[in-house]
Formats: sequence, C-alpha cells, structure tokens
Amino acid sequence: ERERERRERERKSMAGVKTTPEIKEITKIERIGAHSHIRGLGLDDTLEARAVSQGMVGQKEARRAAGVILKMIQAGQIAGRAILLAGQPGTGKTAIAMGMAKALGEETPFAMMAASELFSLEMSKTEALTQAFRKAIGVRIKEETEIIEGEVVEIEIDRPATTGSAA
Repeated sequence: ERERERRERERKSMAGVKTTPEIKEITKIERIGAHSHIRGLGLDDTLEARAVSQGMVGQKEARRAAGVILKMIQAGQIAGRAILLAGQPGTGKTAIAMGMAKALGEETPFAMMAASELFSLEMSKTEALTQAFRKAIGVRIKEETEIIEGEVVEIEIDRPATTGSAA
C-alpha cells in the first residue's frame, strides 16, 4: 500500500516533466588506456620539443633527451640494450617511453611494468622481467605435462647384486 502511494506521488510530481527515452546502440567496446593518445615524442627535425604534438605536452627537456636516445637507437649505437627511466610518480616516464616505442615503429615491443610487479612474493625478479619481455615480443611457450592416474598395485625395486662375501 505504501509503495503504491509513493509511486503515485512520484507520478504526480513528474506530470509536468517531459522525458525522452534515450536508446544507444553499442556495437563495439574499445579499451582505452591512459596513454592511448600518444603517437610519438612530439619533436621537430632538430629534436626540439613542440609545445603540443603527437599527444605529448610538457617535459620538453626529457623529450629532447629521449629524442637523442631515439636517434642513437636508430643509428644502431645502443641497439639491444634497455633504457631505465626514473622519477617521481606522474612525471611522464611512461608517456615518454611509449612515445619512444611509437616513434621507433609498430614492430617495436613495449612492456609497461609497475615496480610492485617486480617485487612480488610469487616469483623472482628475473622471472617477472622474463615474462614481461616475452609478453612484449609475443613469445608464447607451450608447456605440456603428462599426468598418469591410477592405482598402485605393486612396487618393485631393482637393486644391483652386491659384490663381496658376507663373513
């Protein structure tokens, strides 16, 4: 009874308000990451950082330094080595790293990791890094395990014949 009265009051209060039903059709769900807008470092030909370019804003000195490293990588001077970006949270390290990867081309693997992933109790640091690198370059390792189930009926132990005499 009370519920019916509440609905009636609500209906009367909404009598003068027109509502338009909104129907949205969702055909595709996209995952948008925090740095999905980045397309490069936003540098000109002289490695000067543009104010706003390729999704990058600010950190002009860091972007220029990343551009110098990028040129060295493209020239083959530091190929096959890792780059460590360090700094306070929120200073743009991930954005610069992603900008470098995008500037190097689509074939360049990019692995983003949080420090907490490295210092996990579940696996060693080496294993965590190995998994991240494999994921970045698309390596999949298939492990096969054979499990035999059944009931043990008899155990037979083969021992070599002993040599020597028992006196």
